[in-house]
This record gives sequence, C-alpha cells and structure tokens, in this order.
Amino acid sequence: MDIRQARREMKFHLKGEQGGAVLEAIKSMLPGDVNGAVGGAYPIVSEYYDTEDREAYWERNRKQPNRRKLRVRIYGSSNGVIPPSAFMEVKHKCDGVGVKRRIRVPLEVVTSPDFCVAELIRDMRKDFTRRDEIVLAEEILRLVEVKGVVPSMQMRYDRLAFEGPDDVRVTFDTAIKCRTKRQALLPDDPDFPHTVILQGERLLELKLFGSAPYWLRELGAKHRLLKTPFSKYCSALEKFDPVIHPIVSGSHRKMRRKSA
Repeated sequence: MDIRQARREMKFHLKGEQGGAVLEAIKSMLPGDVNGAVGGAYPIVSEYYDTEDREAYWERNRKQPNRRKLRVRIYGSSNGVIPPSAFMEVKHKCDGVGVKRRIRVPLEVVTSPDFCVAELIRDMRKDFTRRDEIVLAEEILRLVEVKGVVPSMQMRYDRLAFEGPDDVRVTFDTAIKCRTKRQALLPDDPDFPHTVILQGERLLELKLFGSAPYWLRELGAKHRLLKTPFSKYCSALEKFDPVIHPIVSGSHRKMRRKSA
C-alpha cells in the first residue's frame, strides 16, 4: 500500500496567458515527475463515490473540517509510455491538511463492467498482514457498507506533474471532463462528453509537505497567483449531476432575481 504523508494543498484556476507563463516557469525550475512520461505527463481516469444525496459534496460545501472521499483511479494508458495502473484511494481532509491513502488494485478487476468495491476489498483483505493495509481496508468498507457511498461521477483529465526540492509537488491538470452515466473504466478513455473547464484553462495544484519555499513564494508574487477553492469533483457535480445541478442552478436563479 502507498500512504502519502500529511500535506497542504493550494489550487489555482489559471486561464489564458497566465497559465502558459506559469507552466513555462515551473518547467525551467523543476524536473518532471519520475512516474510520468517525457515532461511528466500522463492521463488519469477516476470514479468517485458518494452517498445518494451527495454527502461528500455538502461536507466540502459547508467546509466541514473532517471529511473523507473515496475514489478508484487509473493512471497511464495502454498504448503510452506509462503502462496503466489502478488504485483505490481515500482522500482525508482534516483541518486544512490532506492525507491520501491508497491500495494498488488489479486493473483487470476495476475495468470490469460489474466491478464492486466491497467485493474486491473483502477479497484482498484476506491477504493483508500490515496494520496500515488492514486499517485502510476497514475504512473503505465502512464508507461503502455503513455510510452507503455508491458510484456518483466518472472523470478524466491530463496531468503534467513536477517534483521539486523542499518537498514540493506541482501539477497542472487540463482537459478535465466527466460523465454521469456509469461505464466500465478504461485507461485513458476518451469517452467523456461533459467539459468541466474550458480548453486553454489549467488547474494548478501545489502540494506542500512543509512550509512554502522562498522560490515558490516569488513565483506566486511574480505571476499574481490567487488561491482558488476548486474541486474537480464538486465542479462536475454542480454542472452536470442530476442531484446537485438542479439545486445549485436554482439557487443561482434566486440570487439573480433578488439582485435585480
């Protein structure tokens, strides 16, 4: 199992020339992620899990300090430089600090049309011997069997990643798309009809395992970076989910009528 230590995350929704300038600056300072292809690029396909009434969305919307989100994620592509690999991940946010814990899972299982999280974890748990693996397996089962999370959204995007000194990880996500209808997951699947951010836009994420180094603060000042509370999953729900979209769009209409 791969457990990532606690880290702080800062996000920036970049548009037009600003995004290109920041990307070129990062390229000149940091090497590409060793897990990526040339330049650190790789596709990501994810399936997110939530309750029927989208509790994970509302927890973030209300800024609940302690919250968890379950997803299945496939990195890489079948015909690319990086062979595909699959993980089951729990992203835990507590008081502004995020921890991502994950278990590598068989690609052939999560890409099957009838894939079931609980069945896979129960089967894998029989072979776990390490405490951290057992604890994460139990946490996933609680989310599925007690909290009642089910597949709620599938997403795909391209990631350009950089690893730097000072425990800094920088990622640029582009072509963020989604679909509300559940389909069998495929590595680098292009069949995602809904666009979450427009062409030419980038989502910059800075992941810090300590304090922000001086060179990073200089970069932010030079390019006038302003933090954006942006969630790919929540943005997809607000635009396209049959549960959340009507609520959000209705609220926006009421606000416009009041301001008119």
